Amino acid sequence: MATQEYTGAIAAWKDDRGFGFIRTESDNKEDDVFIHISSLNNMSRRPRVGDIIHYDLIEENGKTKASNAIIEGVEPFHDASKKCNTLLTVVITALISSAAIYLVLTSL
Repeated sequence: MATQEYTGAIAAWKDDRGFGFIRTESDNKEDDVFIHISSLNNMSRRPRVGDIIHYDLIEENGKTKASNAIIEGVEPFHDASKKCNTLLTVVITALISSAAIYLVLTSL
């Protein structure tokens, strides 16, 4: 369930530039909210016109924009590479430790 305070729909999205505008519940173009791709938290795909967005508002440099946004019905991206990197780190550490122990024991 979304915990973001506001809900709207993507009214315009410039995928090549990574930003767009959310049409708010007022349905007035003048109330559209700017959204940047960086405000979408680990979404597994980029937004499309018509997507329902749940978001918070922040003010930055005197301008209001969406923050902490999620696309309704889209699962967050789970980065499997983090698990892989953790496993790889454990394996490498074990190998280095084993080699160090072998060298210490053979030098006695």
